[in-house]
Amino acid sequence: MPILAMLFYYFTSAKYGIENLKKKRLKISDFSNVNDPFELLGIELRDEVVRKAVNFEKSKISKEYGLLCFSEDKYNPVQWAHYAENHKGVCLGFEIDEKNLRKVKYVSERLVKETLNQADCNEKLLTTKFSHWSYEQERRLIIKNTNESIASQGLRFKEFGSDMLLKEVYIGCKSDLAFDDIVDAYASKNKSVIVKVTRPSFRDFRIVWDQSKKSIRT
Repeated sequence: MPILAMLFYYFTSAKYGIENLKKKRLKISDFSNVNDPFELLGIELRDEVVRKAVNFEKSKISKEYGLLCFSEDKYNPVQWAHYAENHKGVCLGFEIDEKNLRKVKYVSERLVKETLNQADCNEKLLTTKFSHWSYEQERRLIIKNTNESIASQGLRFKEFGSDMLLKEVYIGCKSDLAFDDIVDAYASKNKSVIVKVTRPSFRDFRIVWDQSKKSIRT
């Protein structure tokens, strides 16, 4: 069967966006430092035995794995506000084989404690979030903490490559970045990366490509 590669989007600040482009890599997040206090704790924890077991699994997963968080949607203004420096940053679009990503499931209630005894318990811990996060339309790339990830000053990174292929760069509608900043930071071999500037839509509550500023390839 053909590889099902789609575009998924990574939001970041202008500073780190340029750094990512120059070094052709993304920083791998640590589960213990993400912005959701319920991360890996999607099971209802009133039972002390269950609470200890789930916290043990959380600790184990956090030591063994990191993650990169992508979105299915590049035009959500809340994503831009929360993760791209209040629209001053950038959104990087990567072509990734869909089977390599976990799709987050958004729920309104914690999972029942019996989930702990299910064979796919850890998979559910990795992919369950509260429904109010659903605007993120998150896909997760789970990365084992091995020598395959680049380590630098205590941080870990994943390099751009055929399994995470940069295809698009969107500049935030409030950003001071210009096309030249992106071109200076990143150049592909065959100008395969398209760069666009965004603006608020005139019709609805979306961020769209500002076609008055055309686009370039780098």
